[in-house]
Amino acid sequence: MLTRDISLADAILDLIDNCLDGALRIAGKKDPNYSTHNIRIELSRNEFAIEDDCGGIPREVAIKYAFKMGREPDDDRDADAETIGMYGVGMKRAIFKMGRDSLVRTLFDSDAFEVPISSAWLDNKDWEPLPITDSSLENRLKKPGTRIEVRTLHPSVSRHFENDGFINELRSAIGEHFTVFIQRGLRILVNNEATKPVMVEVLVALGKEDPAPFIFTKNIDGVEVSVAVGLNTGRGLSDDEEDEDDTSDFERNRSTVTAGWTVFCNDRAVIVGDKSRLTGWGDSIPLYHYQFSVITGIVEFRSVSAEKLPVTTTKRALDTASNVWLETVAKMKEGLRVWISHTNAWKNHPRSSQADYWKSAKPMSLHKAVDAVLKRGATEKPDGSHEYNPAKKRVLPQPPSKTPSSRRIVYSRPIEEIRDVSKTLFDRDDEKPGVVGEKCFEVVLARSRNRGA
Repeated sequence: MLTRDISLADAILDLIDNCLDGALRIAGKKDPNYSTHNIRIELSRNEFAIEDDCGGIPREVAIKYAFKMGREPDDDRDADAETIGMYGVGMKRAIFKMGRDSLVRTLFDSDAFEVPISSAWLDNKDWEPLPITDSSLENRLKKPGTRIEVRTLHPSVSRHFENDGFINELRSAIGEHFTVFIQRGLRILVNNEATKPVMVEVLVALGKEDPAPFIFTKNIDGVEVSVAVGLNTGRGLSDDEEDEDDTSDFERNRSTVTAGWTVFCNDRAVIVGDKSRLTGWGDSIPLYHYQFSVITGIVEFRSVSAEKLPVTTTKRALDTASNVWLETVAKMKEGLRVWISHTNAWKNHPRSSQADYWKSAKPMSLHKAVDAVLKRGATEKPDGSHEYNPAKKRVLPQPPSKTPSSRRIVYSRPIEEIRDVSKTLFDRDDEKPGVVGEKCFEVVLARSRNRGA
């Protein structure tokens, strides 16, 4: 039943998450230098393998936690680390999802050992403790880290692993879910090809009175929540050197990949570019359509207590019943309304008309955008939240004034008076009443303009 609750791609993402948790542990309370770490994934019809150099598994952890099904009630492992693992089933579930014979080898400091998970063990209903044996000299890993090999793949898994479409889907999922870590230097290779991050950013103009995104921050039930809603940069997938520049062409095409909402939990992207009712579209605001492809919303939830995060066991779906999520989504919709109103105001104007207002704009990640905008003078509320509403601050550009539309003036006067005025204006008393009325307005308008001059 465990393996039915997760897709094959998400099972592999779970294994990558475990690698990152290892990097966090060896860094202690410091931020890991991800540029020193590599994760290599090899897929074929006969075998799956993932290997990292992220520190390995301590033997005590292997005995008490890593190779037991689930966590003990007093398991406080990673209690002070911003992971998203909660249940202690990720590695085992991923292995069971893929095949029936596997081998886990690890090197922690100088301690090298391995754990086989065989078909015989799986078929034995007693599920005795897994054997943990010292690695032979020739099987030792060269760097502290872990290697997982899965053989005797399930037939459906074998077919997926020889399908180029699945491989590309996996690379895309990795680029989305781990975009923050890849941008910090982590290398994740799938069949020797490095994955590229999806660039989730908003535009922030640099002047204090220039356009800025809607920003909201608050600690909700022990979870640090940050929200930014603004215009997306159009960079989307980072495919070439030009995309690596810290600049933005306001008139470039907007990327629909990152339009909508992207939600992070402890730096992992749970959803990317969501445009559904899940994130508020169509719930007291319009349903998403192409006009809103310029709008990007970014949310992050951070906590050292993973169970407080609004994320499910697959780590790729949201727990929308949590109080943290319900309070946050209300602010998400408030920010959306600001930018929907802005796009409505500009929808009949060419994008070039706005370009001058965004000359100084830079594409920024969520944290950079929050830091830059809050310095402008955000509103601090009694509940400890901070908010910057660009509509209330009047920093959003307004479209050029429209030509006033025409209105009809209708009034009645006695026929004798109309004839008298007609005689005065046209030297005849039988001009049509409508023509007389228009001429009267033109005469008075000319006088008022001359008086104004």
